[in-house]
Amino acid sequence: MTSLLKRSGRQAFGPLIQKLESLGVDSDTELDAVLDRIKVRAAIRRGEDIIAPGRSPRHSTVLMEGVACLYERLQDGKRQIYAFQYSGDFCDLHQHVLPETNDEVAVAAMTDCSIGIIAHKDLEQLIAQYPTLGLALWRASMLEASIFRKRLLNVGRQPALQRVAHLLCEQLARREAVGINSATIPLTQMDLADAAGLSIVHVNRTFQELRRLNILPKEGRSINVLDRERLAKLAGFDGNYLNMPQLLSHWQVKIERTSTPALPMIRSTLGLLV
Repeated sequence: MTSLLKRSGRQAFGPLIQKLESLGVDSDTELDAVLDRIKVRAAIRRGEDIIAPGRSPRHSTVLMEGVACLYERLQDGKRQIYAFQYSGDFCDLHQHVLPETNDEVAVAAMTDCSIGIIAHKDLEQLIAQYPTLGLALWRASMLEASIFRKRLLNVGRQPALQRVAHLLCEQLARREAVGINSATIPLTQMDLADAAGLSIVHVNRTFQELRRLNILPKEGRSINVLDRERLAKLAGFDGNYLNMPQLLSHWQVKIERTSTPALPMIRSTLGLLV
């Protein structure tokens, strides 16, 4: 963690740059403009809230390093995880669009993390100046929605074994997307239980079955996938829902400038090219 906080310039923003480039921001001028607006880099310890429930948002938070989760604490004390977040992700992009205070939903660090923040007013100025950035953030929101839909389908319709297997495949794919090619997933069985809507006992049984199938090692507490191909086949995982930037790569933005050159207006003429 300390090593990341001591890095300077673009070296400290590698995952964020990679994420923005995957979403269509390929201009160094635009990337540098975003990086210059990120004012704070702070360390958050595992288990701490990055964004507490009930926070009134004035800025967006970027996960620079580590793993986090968007979660809600239920009345009985149990935790429901809605999404896992990785380096380069905006933890609370939805609150820039819908800035109401939410007393239930929070973001927690699942490993030691480092974060950066960018003020909403700075983000709005950047979007006005660089419409491609606005399109990229819209794509990021659509990607989050795609992940939520798949999670809802799995929780509602898939058996426990396929549900857990799909979650594992998703985490491997998302880590790979930011340059992490390790087969080890830094989550616990309890984390997976809270995301899959299962009891810890039920998840433990699915792990026993995955070990029997030689997909996970026979021993050890860490989640280390031995046979990714077999895991994907078991889960019915194809990853298409994670490729929103590629699926939307043919969208175009028409820009007309008003009498004030510094404030380009994005017309509502986004459409698929056929």
